[in-house]
Amino acid sequence: MMTREEAIALFEKQLTAAQVVLDSGFGSNPGENDFLYRRRKEMAEIALSALRPVSRERVGKVWRGEWEWYDEEVGSPLEGIEREWGWRCSKCKVVLPDDFDDPDNPPAMRFCQWCGAPMTDEAVEMVMERLEALYDNRT
Repeated sequence: MMTREEAIALFEKQLTAAQVVLDSGFGSNPGENDFLYRRRKEMAEIALSALRPVSRERVGKVWRGEWEWYDEEVGSPLEGIEREWGWRCSKCKVVLPDDFDDPDNPPAMRFCQWCGAPMTDEAVEMVMERLEALYDNRT
């Protein structure tokens, strides 16, 4: 059986080889080989992203949310216009209950209770610890 490190090395070689062929144009059949090498490169990139551990930067960039204050007018002139405000998740846009309607006091919740997005640095650290524990158990 192949180890994770061996699989990563293999896919890195596949990625490099596909990129060299695409960059050089060597052996290009009109369209057919280019398509195959682009597909081979894409498959190697997907495999590498699945095999490599998740970084703190990726967790922060992809999953991190924020409590954002909104103050909007909704409705139409025919039906009437109302003003709505409050705190909502920047990821799923779910609005918190009226208990959290103070614009000067952001919610202290570390995670969005609807989508699970980490909302603080501490929450991102908690997610990373869980992911690292899962990664350690897989190796």
